[in-house]
Amino acid sequence: MAVAQRSGRSRYRLILLILTAVTLLTLDFRGYGPLETAQSRVRDILEPVVSAVDVVLGPVAEVWTVMFSYNDLRSENEQLRAEIDSLRSADLRAAAQQDTLDRLLEATGVTYVDDIEQITASVLRDSVGNFDDDVVSIDVGHRDGVAPGMAVVTAAGLVGRVETVDTARSTVTMISNPNLVIGVRLIDTGDVGLGHGMAGDPTKFVVDTGLRWPETGDLSELPGIGSAVVTAAGSRYPANIPVGRVASVEPAEAGLVQLVTVDLAADVDDLGYVTVLSQVPVDEAPVGPDSPFDEQSP
Repeated sequence: MAVAQRSGRSRYRLILLILTAVTLLTLDFRGYGPLETAQSRVRDILEPVVSAVDVVLGPVAEVWTVMFSYNDLRSENEQLRAEIDSLRSADLRAAAQQDTLDRLLEATGVTYVDDIEQITASVLRDSVGNFDDDVVSIDVGHRDGVAPGMAVVTAAGLVGRVETVDTARSTVTMISNPNLVIGVRLIDTGDVGLGHGMAGDPTKFVVDTGLRWPETGDLSELPGIGSAVVTAAGSRYPANIPVGRVASVEPAEAGLVQLVTVDLAADVDDLGYVTVLSQVPVDEAPVGPDSPFDEQSP
């Protein structure tokens, strides 16, 4: 009981001391020496107490500050994320626009023909109805002057020919289709032959008709690897449209015929735009004693 009384009196004295100290510290009698001395001594006495309170309450104050500033920080973070997302979106849009422009320039920058009207078309991504990988739809038709048999190209070269035509759209058979036979000329030798796409490989074209193997056995008479292959003047297509470059030459049919494999110039698997050459196709290919077109029509 005595201990409890002493503890109560100690707390009472401590409270009284603190109130007295506060009173002394808040009095403002400038120039009154005894009061200034008393205030100084009170500050000295309370310094350990104030330091201890700062140590104890410091982390609490920091937590308190963080709690009240959390919403502001979250709002700033959300705003930064929104700005980053906006920049990323802008970059993606710019990349998409650049890709579209590149594709358009690739389709319309046709420099190897200058006397034929050109019709720019978009390649449609929907199905053409026959599930044929070697057939695509384009968004031009009769109303645009398109007719069956017209050559379809990009700046790189021949990509196919118009197959069917409706009012506002057409189908195009790709050069990669093995059933599409095309008359070509080898720039290196001037020889003319017939070729078609290689089954299973849309990047290759095979010339397997009309090119004789040198009777003398002189391999210098063969076209050089990397030499150009273009459409022949005697075919159904305008002359000198790039087809590709010679990848390999080997004998076929018991060494009587050249089998020339060509790397196609145009990428038919990644078309965004194409150009239709508005030239009415030839009904019949010219034939003659030295023409390869007397066996098959290109």
